[in-house]
Formats: sequence, structure tokens, C-alpha cells
Amino acid sequence: MNKLKQNTLLLLVLLLVAGLAGCSRDQDATPAPGEPTRTGSGSATAVATSSDGEAQPDTSATGLANVGALPEPSPPPQVYIVQSGDTLSAIASRFGCDLDALVSANGITDPNALQVGQKLTIPSTAVETGPATILLPDSEFIYGPAYVDFDTGAFAARQGGYLAEYYENISGEQLGGAEIINLVAHHYSVGPRLLLAILELRSGWVTNPSPSGAALSYPMGYRGGGWELLSQQLAWAANELNQGYYDWRGRGVTFITWGNGTATRYAPTLNAATAGLQTFFSRNANKSQWETSVGEGTGSFIETYRRLFGDPQQYAIEPLIPANTTCPTLSLPWSKGELWFYTGGPHGGWAEGSAWAALDFVPDEGYLGCQPAAAWATAMAPGLVIYSQNGEVMVDLDGDGHEQTGWVLFYLHVGSQGRVPVDTRVKTGDPIGHPSCEGGFSESTHLHIARKFNGEWIAADGPLPFVLEGWVAHSAGNEYDGSLTRGAEERTACECRDAAFNGLVAGE
Repeated sequence: MNKLKQNTLLLLVLLLVAGLAGCSRDQDATPAPGEPTRTGSGSATAVATSSDGEAQPDTSATGLANVGALPEPSPPPQVYIVQSGDTLSAIASRFGCDLDALVSANGITDPNALQVGQKLTIPSTAVETGPATILLPDSEFIYGPAYVDFDTGAFAARQGGYLAEYYENISGEQLGGAEIINLVAHHYSVGPRLLLAILELRSGWVTNPSPSGAALSYPMGYRGGGWELLSQQLAWAANELNQGYYDWRGRGVTFITWGNGTATRYAPTLNAATAGLQTFFSRNANKSQWETSVGEGTGSFIETYRRLFGDPQQYAIEPLIPANTTCPTLSLPWSKGELWFYTGGPHGGWAEGSAWAALDFVPDEGYLGCQPAAAWATAMAPGLVIYSQNGEVMVDLDGDGHEQTGWVLFYLHVGSQGRVPVDTRVKTGDPIGHPSCEGGFSESTHLHIARKFNGEWIAADGPLPFVLEGWVAHSAGNEYDGSLTRGAEERTACECRDAAFNGLVAGE
């Protein structure tokens, strides 16, 4: 069969392949699926370090908050996030609970002071509970240790489907279907086997050499916005999967609501992977379609997965994040004595669906537009550079060369000029590159940094908080809003340059 070759515009490449992690505020353009809707400072990956050059848990007085605890599960899943226009009486009616019980469960003293983004615990009610069957272990959902030896290309070739013959031209480079799967897995940190199983369920691309109609045009089932290329479809799917996974991890889990006004609550015994899958399959589906997809019979996700890969428990690595996990000591990612500004609080490590793992900073150089900064972003800890292209740098702290294992620190919007090459072993303070707009979607030069452990994006404000030279990250409940505190000191994320309000000097 002839290979299908499709071209994408440079803008699409920027938005999709390298851009869905970018930060943008006051953006005029309509965001693409999975694309952050706010602009701001750029992104970059961070690396952790210790005084003797080895990554170590932080046990200093200012670093005790950096010692980890098991970051699971999320708060109880019967949580509703207040939307614009909501009232307490409408929420109580929607979920079939008593208004007084709702007020009491949330300690509300002023029923008229409801805030958009506020998390409300919904008391036990007659609202039905969804399936409790665990579909996948978390380690199979995340692009983590279970995928170190998985060869997506070889698997696709053995199946003989359309995926093995598919190509896209991305940024002047021909990428095959398996390479696109791997690229999306790398960016979103969603497992390739998971993506392949959904692709097969939705369109048959893995095993069918000649899909047609909607299966050909919408391989992951997304029909909005003209996003018909495989890369676009996968990006949408990965972001929606992450939304459910990381909501369950602690961001607050909403009920699934259906077009007829009814709701289904998540079973409290789910794991994050199953919550992610249930969230994904509820998108653009009615309740009956959803029940089929997340059930165990013909036409279900798990039936398709088992047909391709067997029992998912064979890939279980549990717990994915052990209870004794500790964070490495991290330095601020710029040179000692330099003043930089904190411009973006906790937000998506890669697109808004992922954990709010990232923080943004800009150097004290005035407004740069998209001109690369003169200042250097530097290594926050010692490690091995395992990825360096398209504005991205990844530093592997355990040095095994795998982004799927251990602590990995991610820098985004690092300009190509002077960017540290792959296979470089960096020490704390070594140059990584110059902040820019490169990679991701950014309207102004900035640095975006985030962390992963065993492939999972680690929330900046969570059981394993982002701590930089004793500055502890806190979220204000909305993406990009938050603060850094160190003892009695506080800095607030702001698109401003006020040393006392959001300025930080490295080494002080």
C-alpha cells in the first residue's frame, strides 16, 4: 500500500509538536485542543543538585518540605469544581443532595460567597456510581519504567495496519506513525501501548491496513476544529487522558455529567489510570457509549488492549511512586547573584491536562519580546542531558539515560544557540541555554521548568513540592497563579518586574 504523506503548516508544528506545553497569556487566537489558553513566561526543565555533586534528598532546615510522601491518592473523588454561574442550590439539585448537607459538608458560612474554581465535597447521595473495575495499572498509563524496552515501531510493523504505512511531514522531517506515537508519549508522558489500544479501538489503524470513512479521518475520535492528522488526534487524546489522571491525583475530580442533566460519580476505589480512561471515554459520548468503552465486553477498551498486549498487570510496577520517594535538592536555575522574576505559578508540565508541574521565570533584562535572553538558564542539579532539541532540554538525575525512570528535570523554551548538547553531564550551575520563545507556544521569552518521577509529572504544589533553594511552590487554585515562600518571605507569580513582589536572587 502506498504511504500516506501529509504536510502540516509551521504554525501547526509549533502549536502541536513543540508548543502544547508553552505558556501564553492574553492570547487572541483560539486555542487548539490540549493547548494552554494563557500566555506568559516560557518554560524550561530543571535539574536537582547537592554540594558534593550527587543528587541527594534535601535535609537542610529550609529543605525539609522537599522530603517526599506518597503522592496518592487524590482527595476523595466526590468533588465538584465550581463553574461560572453556579449556585449552591443548583449544585445540590444537580447531584440530588440536600442543600443543608452540602453547606455543612463544606463548612460554608456565606452561601452567597461561592467562588469560581472552588472545590466542593458532595455528600453521599443517590447519584449512581460508575464502574469500579481497574482497567490499567498506573505504570501502564504513564510513559514510565514499564516502557523502557517497548519498541513501538517494531510492534506496529508486526501488526501490519495503516499505522505502519502512515507518515506526516513535521517541521521538514518525515515522521512515521510509530514515531509520532513516541513523540506524543514523550511530550505528554502517556504510555504508547495505551495510545495504540485506543487508536485500534477507535479506528483499527493498528491492525487494519485500509481504514476508511470516519476511521480514516478521525483516528482517535476527535471531530472538532479540523484536527484530522494523527499527530493532532493523539495530542487531543493524550491531553484528555492526562486531565482525568491528574485530576484524580489531587486537582479535584468532577462528576461525569451527561447531556440529559444526570451525573455519574467515580467509584472511590479507582486508581488514577482508570479515572483517566473513564474521563477520556466520557468525552463526546453518551452514557451508554461510555459504559461500553469502560466495561469489559466486546467493543471495550480493555478487550481491545488485551487482544493487542495481553494482561495489563504484567506491566504493573507498583507503587509507581514509592512512599519513601524524596526530592533532590534543587538550585534556582540561573547564576548566583542574578535577579530573575517569578512570572508563572504552577501550571501544566505539558499542556493543561498534565499535572500542574511547571513554574515560569524571566531574567532581569527588560521586555525581550521573543529575542533570546543574554542570561543563561543553568542546571538545578547534576545529571545527564538526555534530550536537547526544539527548545526542550531534559536532564536525567539518575544518569541511566531513560526519561521513563527516576527523577527527570525538564526545561522548555531554551534557544538553540548555546543549548547544551545531549550526553553532556552537567553539574549544578552549569549552563543549559538561553531562555527564548523556542519550543512550545510562547509570546515572550521565558523559562519553564518542571519535574517528572518514573514518568509521572510531579505537581509543583503537592506531597512532593517544587523547592528551589528553600523556596516552596504553592498553587492559588488556578493555572499560573501561585506563590513561592521561604520562611516568612513570599514571592507571588505575576507578569511584572517588582523585586520585592516577584523577584528572586540566586544564591541568597
